[in-house]
Amino acid sequence: MDMSRFHPDLRLERLLMVVVSGTIGLGTCAASAQESDPGSPDPSVSDAALAPPAVMSIDEAPRIDGVLEEIWQAGTLLPDTFRQVDPDEGAPPTQRTEVRLMRDTRNLYIAIRCFDDEPDRIVARALQRDGSIGADDNVRIVLDPKRDKRTGYIFSMNALGARSDGRLVNGRTDRDWDAVWEGMASIDDEGWTAEFVIPYRTISIDPGAREWGINVERTIRRNNERVRLASADRDIDFDSVADAAVVGMFGEIDQGAGLDVKPYGKFTWEEGEESSLDPQAGVDVFWKITPSLTLVGTVNPDFAETEVDQRVINFSRFNIRFPEKRDFFLEDAGYFNFGGISSTPAPFYSRRIGLSPEGQPERILGGLKLTGSIGDVSVGILDTMMTRGVEPAGRNYFAGRVLVDVLEQSSIGLISTAGNPLDGRSNQLVGADFNYATSDLEGGRTFKASAYFQQTVTDGVSGIGSSSAGIKLQYPNDDWRATFGWFVIGPDYFPALGFVNRLGVHELFGGISRQWRPDTDLIRSIRVGGDGYWVGDLDFGTESMNVEFDVPKIQFERGDTAYLEVGVNREVPTEDFLVAGQLLVPAGDYTWSRVEAGFETTSKEPLEIGVNGGWSGYYGGSRLETTVNARWQPAPSLLIGGSLQWNDITLDTGDLETWLASARVNFYLSPLVSWENLIQYDTQSETVGLNSRFRWAFRDGQEIFLVFNQNVEADDLEFTIARTEIVTKIGWTFSF
Repeated sequence: MDMSRFHPDLRLERLLMVVVSGTIGLGTCAASAQESDPGSPDPSVSDAALAPPAVMSIDEAPRIDGVLEEIWQAGTLLPDTFRQVDPDEGAPPTQRTEVRLMRDTRNLYIAIRCFDDEPDRIVARALQRDGSIGADDNVRIVLDPKRDKRTGYIFSMNALGARSDGRLVNGRTDRDWDAVWEGMASIDDEGWTAEFVIPYRTISIDPGAREWGINVERTIRRNNERVRLASADRDIDFDSVADAAVVGMFGEIDQGAGLDVKPYGKFTWEEGEESSLDPQAGVDVFWKITPSLTLVGTVNPDFAETEVDQRVINFSRFNIRFPEKRDFFLEDAGYFNFGGISSTPAPFYSRRIGLSPEGQPERILGGLKLTGSIGDVSVGILDTMMTRGVEPAGRNYFAGRVLVDVLEQSSIGLISTAGNPLDGRSNQLVGADFNYATSDLEGGRTFKASAYFQQTVTDGVSGIGSSSAGIKLQYPNDDWRATFGWFVIGPDYFPALGFVNRLGVHELFGGISRQWRPDTDLIRSIRVGGDGYWVGDLDFGTESMNVEFDVPKIQFERGDTAYLEVGVNREVPTEDFLVAGQLLVPAGDYTWSRVEAGFETTSKEPLEIGVNGGWSGYYGGSRLETTVNARWQPAPSLLIGGSLQWNDITLDTGDLETWLASARVNFYLSPLVSWENLIQYDTQSETVGLNSRFRWAFRDGQEIFLVFNQNVEADDLEFTIARTEIVTKIGWTFSF
């Protein structure tokens, strides 16, 4: 493997140097190896003996091919403190794992030897980059380069070398973060090995932090076994960097000039009412202003390679929030998370950008994004998203976020947005939030809390009626889990760059559950509990109510799961509306019960099947629903999957039967070469959609895409091609 691209010759003096003073406490790596009484320290033990292990510095980089050559024997061997998280918490692993570290001025190198006395039983099927490797034997690494116990990075790899990554920011894991790094794996007679190369320029670093947090987790899939280097406790999430081990990182860190330039070129041919050929070009520029602060600029960004949305039939009276899939907005999106809000009322929803008030795509001319940290302050700024195609010609959208670290794992923050893609009125939003987290409760348990306030101003309309406020409390542990929350939304609250379902309401929500782990070879865990919500107007008149009970949810030792759920709903629509855009529901007060059951087979087998079905009353009538999902991967190079959803609704105003179907046929020649195909059909649009994407990545950041999209109208099995699109796109990253 040519490592020269990690060592550019050009350099640029850093404009800012971020120094976090103070050293971090004793690393778990060393401490957890002690089996003596954890009370008073032994005065005979020197400080050097208690110090975290220092990562070995090298002059010559190892060859990255998945095979551990002799140079790794000189690497820093982390203490063998691996313990089971599942199935037997705290027990020794059934297979041994070794982790070695080395570093030079540009990269951190990590080698993991996963010993296995039955290597022919290693589960390894996934080959796609950033795909789901959780069903395979895999290893995950979490790094906290700033040792701030709040932010970090996750790098994962399975036994075939398929890689994925994520970023920890603002208390959440952003799995859409996509980084430039290298890694390879191989299976041999002793088990399997994995090599990681993490360039310092890829991650945010505090040069003053001489200790990094690190944790490693290995999954042995045939046993459904997870083992962890540090904090092998089910109550502690693997991505809790506050509970990671510690290693010493001494020596020079060189991120080069910190400048990446990624131009692209694209040709689009479209056939519909008229044929057209549209050439386009653009560029993204990434500049690390400091080791922990990154500025991204984009000119004429393009998202042709983005997978189309999964189709959804809307059976509610509210809008559906579709996930963001465009790379420019996904990168570092976690910086804009606010107040513990998962869906609504969200102050910033990036999918508003690039759409006209009628929901039609607009071309984005360019934008700037600044993300990272300055000392104890994290920032996220998105600005100058100029679009054209609607009046007034050209619009500017802004979102800004600031978080200040307080206490050990908590933060306080501000958010602001400006711009209105929905109508011509001026619109601004400001908000403040407090996010508290601790994993230091008795027994190592975790507690989280958040509170927020938002205020919108629309063409001078403000005041308490244009605000929203809320709190959320979480006890997210293994045996007991509990959540409670409340928020209120004023009748004039209008987050034009955000997302909200309804105005002028209070909402109470929460739930509690208990999990047992019976001493049996058949069942691993049983969980029972309930959750629900109540939504009322500002006079506390009920608009919606839902209560659900899991009775129970069972995970079998083999990995299969089954559940039975019962519930009660109440809905009080004040206006008539259409279910699935077709069946009329009159305004009224409706209460009904429902029951649902489901079963899903283990993901460690080549064939995975999930089935669920339910019956309920429904707005004075009844509803039957069934969903079947299947996934078959007979070999790493081939994945076939599909889903089928059927609904049969009977109301006084009529009957409605809907079908929603999708199928996938994906081919993977290697972790860098893939051909993915998605076909979707639904009875409401009566169209078949095909999205086919071929990707050839020479390495991260250097790739070619060929995309084929086609919509076919399907009326009583008479098919008519409505639209065809073919896109060829090349993107290439140049690092300086």
